[in-house]
Amino acid sequence: MSNNVQQNQALAPPIDRTGPLKAFLKHDDDRVAAIIEKLQACYIESERDEAVSNQITRLIRNALKKRYPKRPEGDENRRAGVGFVVIGGSGSGKTAALERALVDHPAFPGYGVAGSGCVFVTVLVPSPCTLTQLGDAALEALDYHAEKPLRENEAWKRVRKLLRRKRVMFLHFDDVHNVLQNAHDREIKKIQATLRNLMISRVWPVQLVLSGIEETLLIFQKDRQLKRRLKYVMFDNLVAADDAAWIGDAVKDFAEAAGLKYVERAGSTIVERLIHAAAYQFGLVFEILLDAIEVAVTAKSKTFCIDHLIEAYAERTAQPDELNIFASAAWQTIDPSIIFEKENEQAEKAKKPARKSEARRYDR
Repeated sequence: MSNNVQQNQALAPPIDRTGPLKAFLKHDDDRVAAIIEKLQACYIESERDEAVSNQITRLIRNALKKRYPKRPEGDENRRAGVGFVVIGGSGSGKTAALERALVDHPAFPGYGVAGSGCVFVTVLVPSPCTLTQLGDAALEALDYHAEKPLRENEAWKRVRKLLRRKRVMFLHFDDVHNVLQNAHDREIKKIQATLRNLMISRVWPVQLVLSGIEETLLIFQKDRQLKRRLKYVMFDNLVAADDAAWIGDAVKDFAEAAGLKYVERAGSTIVERLIHAAAYQFGLVFEILLDAIEVAVTAKSKTFCIDHLIEAYAERTAQPDELNIFASAAWQTIDPSIIFEKENEQAEKAKKPARKSEARRYDR
C-alpha cells in the first residue's frame, strides 16, 4: 500500500455507525426521555433526609476539631474520626438520600467528579467482596490503579497514604454489607479493625459513612470503639396504613407532571398494591412508578391507570397475571421479594453519577 493511500485513509472521517439508529428513534425517544428525565430529577424529601444532613454536619464539625486544643492546627493535631451508618432494606433509598445530601453540599464541591479534589469520596463495594477487594475498590475510588494485584496489607497501606496525600477527610462505603457475605468471625474482626483504624489514625484520621442493609450491623457487634464512634440512621419499611395517603398524592403529582390524567377505578387499590409490589421500600415505590409512567408515555396515552402498572411490573418481573401484584385479586398473598431479582442482576453495574434534583416534600 502506498504512502498516499495510507495518508488518505488516516485523513478520512470516521464512519458514524450510530447516526441512522439515533435518527430512527430521535423524535419519539426524545419526547419520552425528556419526560422521564424530568421526573427522575424530582426528589421526594422525608424526615430521613434531615437525619442524614444532621449527621453529615456532625462529621464536618468533628473533622475541624483539634486533638490537642492548645496546640496549633495541623495534620498531626486532628481529632480522631467519627461516623454514621445508614441502614435500610434494598431499594429503601439509602444511596439516593446520601447522593442528594452530598452532590450539592457547599462543603464538598466536586463531589462525585473524578479529579475534582473533593474531600469526600464514595467507594462502591462490589458483590461479593473480601477485605482485599474492598481495599482495591477504595484505591480505585481514589483514582489509583495498581499494575498488579496487591496483597491485603499492601492495599490498605496505600489507601491510608492516598487519603492523606489527596486530603480526603470523609470516606463513604456504599453497600458495605457486601463485604460480609462470605466473612467468618475472624474476617469480621479484621473488617472491624480496618474501619476503626481509618477513624483513629494519628497520621490521617477520616470521618466514616457506611450504608447497607440490616446485616451491616454485624460489623459493629462486640466492637466498643466502633459502637461509640458511630450513630445510626434507620430507613424503616413503609407502612401502608401510615404512608398510603402521601404516596397517593405523590403518584397523582408525578402523573400530572408527565402530562397524564390520573385515573383510578373503584376498588383498584393502586397505592396499596404499589407499596406491596415495592416490598415496602421507599425508593422502589418510585422506581416502579416511573417504569409505569414510561409505559404510558411511550404508548402515547393521555391517562395513567393501573393497566400501566400491570405492564411495567410484568416487564420487570416476568410474572404471569396470577402472580402480578397489580393484576391479581389475591395480590396481598403474593411474595413481593421477586422485585429484587432485577436488583441482584444489576448489582455489578456502575451507578450513574448523581445530578442536581428538584426536591418535593409530602407530609408523612
